[in-house]
Amino acid sequence: MNEFITVYSAEMSRRLKSRAFRIGLIVGLAGVILFIKLPALLGGAFDTNGKTIVLSGDPALTARARTLLKKDFSIVGTSTQTSPPDPAFMKAHQDAGADVILARIKTGLRATVYARDPGNMDSTRLRRDLLPLNLQLATSLTQSRISSLLEMPVDIRTVASKFGSAAEADAARAVAYTLIFFLYFLILFNSQLLMSSVAEEKTSRIAELLVASIDPLALLYGKIAAAATLAIVQMVIWVVTAALLGGGASSGGAEAAAAPSSGALSGLGVIPPFELAGFFIFFILGYLQLAMLFASAGSLISRTEDLGSVSGPLIIPVIGALFIAIAALGFPDAPWIVGASLVPLIAPFVMFARIAVSNVPVWQVALSLVINVAAVWVISILAGRLYRVGMLLYGRTPKLRQVWATIRG
Repeated sequence: MNEFITVYSAEMSRRLKSRAFRIGLIVGLAGVILFIKLPALLGGAFDTNGKTIVLSGDPALTARARTLLKKDFSIVGTSTQTSPPDPAFMKAHQDAGADVILARIKTGLRATVYARDPGNMDSTRLRRDLLPLNLQLATSLTQSRISSLLEMPVDIRTVASKFGSAAEADAARAVAYTLIFFLYFLILFNSQLLMSSVAEEKTSRIAELLVASIDPLALLYGKIAAAATLAIVQMVIWVVTAALLGGGASSGGAEAAAAPSSGALSGLGVIPPFELAGFFIFFILGYLQLAMLFASAGSLISRTEDLGSVSGPLIIPVIGALFIAIAALGFPDAPWIVGASLVPLIAPFVMFARIAVSNVPVWQVALSLVINVAAVWVISILAGRLYRVGMLLYGRTPKLRQVWATIRG
């Protein structure tokens, strides 16, 4: 136990002073801030071409259409011109993104759009906004009657759902999506950092002195515990920063959290305690599983050039877990998603995603915890055996048959 504490303290001190940890923390914070603020800073620039329009055609039509379109489009001018516009026309109207020419036909209304970038023009929104005018021209109904018909009441009610409205569900998915990426980057970044540290000690021959004076298992577990502690510190800093900036960037509420804008992370400040606990518990389990695998794999490396080839197979399950977790946000109760939420290495991502967006039965959460805690224990034994032998094994990278023989003991 004393050796474990000694290694843990020394590793904590070394990693806190290391440039890699500081750079990782700063880059992570910058990434969180950029993720929150960038959509608000650039959103206007990306929307300009598709939302600034000129209305052309019969003044009677453009006047009525202007009222309907102003909630979704910025109308920078009107014109009676019905011929295709040229660049000079668009420039004269504040560099508008599109010219919408309206004409009355037998069946109602026709809109012809000349856009700078057709891909940025939302034709569905344009059609929806002009629908009342189209109906009025095609029928003898009054504007008030058409408006009343279009405002058909739709009452959405939940069936065995944890959310009371679609806005709340969208907000939960937005928050869960963000936290899943936090899990992915932190687990992968810190596991690879640990692997590089082990490989560096071995290639510099420091490992021989360490193993000679300290129990290899105490050395391995002390390193992993220190790395896990700092990973949690990083996680807390990133989540708190996202919650503060996200909450300050919008008025809050489910609608803000669900919107793909600077307020998309405002819901981080109101995560239910059960979900928050599940997030940190599954983060720790996932990190411990992968960190031990990466550290033991690092002990097999005799040249730092082999880091990529050895770590590659270990990254594949993490990438797969990320994609399955994203799918779980939309289909949390699909049989294959439920099964994946119990599988070690994948479960920490998938089970958290399910907890965030659905009412997961308590027995499934408990079973996943038991399986993954057991997986941590089994992996720690196997990784310890591999680490003990690997740190003193030099030369060419061992073959899979040799690795399997070492694990079997």
